[in-house]
Amino acid sequence: MRLSAGVLLLLLSMPAAAGPSGHDRAFWMALAAKDFAVPEGESAGALALEAADFLSSPDPALRDGVGYEALARWVYKDGLVPSADLERLRLRLQAGLKNGLGETSGDSAYGRSFSAIGLSILAATDLKSPWMTQEAFDDLLAASAAYLGAERDLRGFVPGSGWVHATAHTADVLKFLSRNPRLSSAGQARIVDAVAGRLRTAGVVFTWGEDERLALVLLSLTRRKDFAPRPFEAWLASLSAENSALWKNGPAIDPDAFVPVRAQKQVLVHLAALLAREEAPPAAVRKALNEALGKLAG
Repeated sequence: MRLSAGVLLLLLSMPAAAGPSGHDRAFWMALAAKDFAVPEGESAGALALEAADFLSSPDPALRDGVGYEALARWVYKDGLVPSADLERLRLRLQAGLKNGLGETSGDSAYGRSFSAIGLSILAATDLKSPWMTQEAFDDLLAASAAYLGAERDLRGFVPGSGWVHATAHTADVLKFLSRNPRLSSAGQARIVDAVAGRLRTAGVVFTWGEDERLALVLLSLTRRKDFAPRPFEAWLASLSAENSALWKNGPAIDPDAFVPVRAQKQVLVHLAALLAREEAPPAAVRKALNEALGKLAG
């Protein structure tokens, strides 16, 4: 995707300092202006590893306009990065999920969140042209599921700095992993538990589109030929019990208990709408989902 004139102007206005791994800003501006065509004598793999460093920048022109765009072009769209470098990227980005983890403000969340969106590019690429080993796949699944629940900075859009959106970006990784033939039934359960766990512990009802992105993770699971419904059905049963406990005293509810119930319901409402548009959704799951939603008060 060619950068907008506004993003290019932002890049051009920056000092001509060196980039994070050697090439200066003028080099990256030239690449952006040429739609990230790899210059003669340069390696797409080496450049991708360098561009990944920009994902932690608090500057959206570098983070989104260079780091993300470069990886999307070289890794996913053009397939120029060899498997060995994709694995190096995976390990680097997974490590990035932990940098400053637990902080709820400041700039460290950009590095974590955009490490996740970088991992989503790698996961999507594996669907198009498989490159991960089973061990790498399982490691990425474990890291992504753990990060979804561990992130404490739940900001959506920050004026002037752009999107943090950690939950949405991690949902994107899990969405692509949910479509992968390497995913086992145990892996499916892990993803359902991670989504449900995030909604129960976030302490907020998401308002920046995270709920729909999480619903797309669940939709991807239901589309699998080997879809394992039991973890999903167990979640619905648990939510029904949580909802019953919430309303046991009528309108005198515990506000802290209302939020996780509402957050879960919101994702499931999105999922129900998505399933309604499917040509052949799993009948049992759709029935169980609609019945569960019918019982949720409020």
